[in-house]
Amino acid sequence: MSALVNDPFEERFHHAAQRHERAWVFISVAMIAVLFIAAVYLVVHDYGVVAKTARIYADPNTPATLADFQGKGIVQTGPDSFNVYEMARIWSWTPGTATPITLPVGAKVTFYVTSGDVLHGFEIQGTSINLTAIPGVIGHVSYTFDKPGTYYIICNEYCGAGHQAMIGKIIITGRAQA
Repeated sequence: MSALVNDPFEERFHHAAQRHERAWVFISVAMIAVLFIAAVYLVVHDYGVVAKTARIYADPNTPATLADFQGKGIVQTGPDSFNVYEMARIWSWTPGTATPITLPVGAKVTFYVTSGDVLHGFEIQGTSINLTAIPGVIGHVSYTFDKPGTYYIICNEYCGAGHQAMIGKIIITGRAQA
Protein backbone atom coordinates (compact mmCIF):
# COMPACT_ATOMS: atom_id res chain seq x y z
CA MET A 1 0.00 0.00 0.00
CA SER A 2 1.39 3.35 -0.95
CA ALA A 3 1.25 6.41 1.23
CA LEU A 4 -0.59 9.52 0.08
CA VAL A 5 1.79 12.09 -1.29
CA ASN A 6 0.90 15.73 -0.82
CA ASP A 7 1.45 17.40 -4.13
CA PRO A 8 1.71 21.21 -3.71
CA PHE A 9 0.25 21.77 -7.20
CA GLU A 10 -2.82 19.63 -6.41
CA GLU A 11 -3.42 21.48 -3.14
CA ARG A 12 -3.16 24.92 -4.83
CA PHE A 13 -5.42 23.74 -7.70
CA HIS A 14 -8.18 22.47 -5.35
CA HIS A 15 -7.92 25.56 -3.16
CA ALA A 16 -8.33 27.84 -6.23
CA ALA A 17 -11.23 25.73 -7.56
CA GLN A 18 -13.08 25.91 -4.22
CA ARG A 19 -12.58 29.68 -4.10
CA HIS A 20 -14.03 30.06 -7.63
CA GLU A 21 -16.97 27.76 -6.85
CA ARG A 22 -17.80 29.77 -3.73
CA ALA A 23 -17.64 33.01 -5.73
CA TRP A 24 -20.01 31.69 -8.42
CA VAL A 25 -22.45 30.31 -5.86
CA PHE A 26 -22.48 33.69 -4.11
CA ILE A 27 -22.99 35.55 -7.42
CA SER A 28 -25.84 33.20 -8.40
CA VAL A 29 -27.63 33.60 -5.06
CA ALA A 30 -27.16 37.38 -5.18
CA MET A 31 -28.63 37.52 -8.72
CA ILE A 32 -31.64 35.45 -7.70
CA ALA A 33 -32.22 37.71 -4.67
CA VAL A 34 -32.01 40.88 -6.81
CA LEU A 35 -34.42 39.44 -9.41
CA PHE A 36 -36.87 38.38 -6.67
CA ILE A 37 -36.83 41.83 -5.05
CA ALA A 38 -37.23 43.53 -8.45
CA ALA A 39 -40.19 41.28 -9.32
CA VAL A 40 -41.94 41.99 -6.02
CA TYR A 41 -41.35 45.73 -6.45
CA LEU A 42 -42.70 45.64 -10.01
CA VAL A 43 -45.85 43.74 -9.04
CA VAL A 44 -46.61 45.83 -5.98
CA HIS A 45 -45.84 49.32 -7.29
CA ASP A 46 -46.09 49.32 -11.06
CA TYR A 47 -49.17 47.15 -11.43
CA GLY A 48 -51.02 48.68 -8.47
CA VAL A 49 -51.83 45.29 -7.02
CA VAL A 50 -51.79 46.55 -3.46
CA ALA A 51 -55.23 47.39 -2.15
CA LYS A 52 -55.48 49.97 0.59
CA THR A 53 -57.81 50.22 3.53
CA ALA A 54 -59.87 53.40 3.48
CA ARG A 55 -61.53 52.96 6.87
CA ILE A 56 -61.97 50.40 9.65
CA TYR A 57 -65.02 50.45 11.91
CA ALA A 58 -65.45 48.78 15.30
CA ASP A 59 -69.01 47.79 14.39
CA PRO A 60 -69.00 45.58 11.27
CA ASN A 61 -72.49 46.82 10.31
CA THR A 62 -71.47 50.50 10.07
CA PRO A 63 -70.35 50.59 6.39
CA ALA A 64 -73.73 49.27 5.25
CA THR A 65 -75.41 52.30 6.86
CA LEU A 66 -73.18 54.90 5.20
CA ALA A 67 -74.74 57.09 2.50
CA ASP A 68 -72.06 56.08 -0.05
CA PHE A 69 -73.19 52.45 0.06
CA GLN A 70 -76.88 53.33 -0.22
CA GLY A 71 -78.62 53.81 -3.55
CA LYS A 72 -76.89 53.46 -6.92
CA GLY A 73 -73.33 53.19 -5.55
CA ILE A 74 -71.69 54.93 -8.55
CA VAL A 75 -70.47 58.52 -8.21
CA GLN A 76 -68.82 60.47 -11.03
CA THR A 77 -65.89 62.42 -9.56
CA GLY A 78 -64.52 63.93 -12.78
CA PRO A 79 -64.87 63.77 -16.56
CA ASP A 80 -63.32 60.28 -16.76
CA SER A 81 -63.24 59.21 -13.12
CA PHE A 82 -65.74 57.39 -10.97
CA ASN A 83 -66.07 56.02 -7.45
CA VAL A 84 -67.96 52.74 -7.12
CA TYR A 85 -69.17 51.80 -3.64
CA GLU A 86 -69.49 48.01 -3.73
CA MET A 87 -71.36 46.12 -1.00
CA ALA A 88 -71.02 42.34 -0.83
CA ARG A 89 -73.84 40.35 0.71
CA ILE A 90 -74.70 36.70 0.45
CA TRP A 91 -74.87 36.11 -2.64
CA SER A 92 -74.76 39.35 -4.57
CA TRP A 93 -72.77 42.48 -5.35
CA THR A 94 -74.54 45.84 -5.01
CA PRO A 95 -74.21 47.37 -7.55
CA GLY A 96 -73.37 44.75 -10.14
CA THR A 97 -75.57 41.70 -9.68
CA ALA A 98 -79.14 43.00 -10.11
CA THR A 99 -78.11 45.98 -12.26
CA PRO A 100 -74.81 45.97 -14.16
CA ILE A 101 -72.33 48.79 -13.63
CA THR A 102 -72.02 50.74 -16.90
CA LEU A 103 -68.98 52.98 -17.42
CA PRO A 104 -67.26 54.57 -20.43
CA VAL A 105 -63.99 53.25 -21.87
CA GLY A 106 -60.94 55.00 -20.40
CA ALA A 107 -62.66 55.57 -17.09
CA LYS A 108 -60.48 55.55 -13.98
CA VAL A 109 -62.54 53.80 -11.34
CA THR A 110 -61.87 53.63 -7.63
CA PHE A 111 -63.71 50.74 -6.04
CA TYR A 112 -64.59 51.03 -2.35
CA VAL A 113 -65.45 47.52 -1.22
CA THR A 114 -66.93 46.17 2.00
CA SER A 115 -69.10 43.30 3.15
CA GLY A 116 -72.34 43.35 5.04
CA ASP A 117 -72.18 39.81 6.39
CA VAL A 118 -69.18 37.48 5.88
CA LEU A 119 -65.82 37.51 4.07
CA HIS A 120 -66.05 37.79 0.30
CA GLY A 121 -63.36 37.96 -2.38
CA PHE A 122 -63.78 40.86 -4.83
CA GLU A 123 -62.16 39.98 -8.15
CA ILE A 124 -62.80 41.50 -11.56
CA GLN A 125 -61.84 38.98 -14.20
CA GLY A 126 -59.39 40.22 -16.82
CA THR A 127 -57.94 42.90 -14.52
CA SER A 128 -55.46 43.06 -11.65
CA ILE A 129 -58.23 43.80 -9.15
CA ASN A 130 -58.43 41.28 -6.34
CA LEU A 131 -59.15 42.16 -2.71
CA THR A 132 -61.04 40.82 0.25
CA ALA A 133 -64.35 42.35 1.32
CA ILE A 134 -64.40 42.29 5.12
CA PRO A 135 -67.31 43.35 7.35
CA GLY A 136 -66.49 46.67 9.02
CA VAL A 137 -63.54 47.40 6.72
CA ILE A 138 -63.66 49.52 3.57
CA GLY A 139 -60.88 48.60 1.15
CA HIS A 140 -60.19 50.50 -2.03
CA VAL A 141 -58.35 49.93 -5.27
CA SER A 142 -58.20 51.94 -8.52
CA TYR A 143 -58.19 50.72 -12.10
CA THR A 144 -58.48 52.28 -15.55
CA PHE A 145 -60.61 50.35 -18.04
CA ASP A 146 -58.84 50.82 -21.40
CA LYS A 147 -60.84 48.27 -23.40
CA PRO A 148 -64.59 48.14 -23.95
CA GLY A 149 -66.37 44.93 -23.06
CA THR A 150 -68.01 43.04 -20.25
CA TYR A 151 -66.05 42.36 -17.07
CA TYR A 152 -67.35 39.97 -14.45
CA ILE A 153 -67.14 40.53 -10.71
CA ILE A 154 -66.71 37.22 -8.96
CA CYS A 155 -66.43 36.19 -5.34
CA ASN A 156 -63.24 34.17 -4.93
CA GLU A 157 -63.67 33.57 -1.19
CA TYR A 158 -66.11 30.82 -0.26
CA CYS A 159 -69.08 32.53 1.37
CA GLY A 160 -71.72 29.81 1.65
CA ALA A 161 -74.01 27.55 -0.35
CA GLY A 162 -74.75 30.06 -3.15
CA HIS A 163 -71.14 31.20 -3.56
CA GLN A 164 -70.82 29.94 -7.14
CA ALA A 165 -73.68 32.21 -8.27
CA MET A 166 -72.23 35.41 -6.75
CA ILE A 167 -71.44 37.16 -10.02
CA GLY A 168 -71.71 40.83 -10.94
CA LYS A 169 -71.22 42.59 -14.24
CA ILE A 170 -69.37 45.70 -15.37
CA ILE A 171 -70.05 46.93 -18.91
CA ILE A 172 -67.46 49.27 -20.42
CA THR A 173 -68.99 51.12 -23.36
CA GLY A 174 -67.48 53.08 -26.23
CA ARG A 175 -64.66 52.58 -28.69
CA ALA A 176 -61.04 52.15 -27.77
CA GLN A 177 -59.01 55.32 -28.24
CA ALA A 178 -56.54 55.19 -31.17
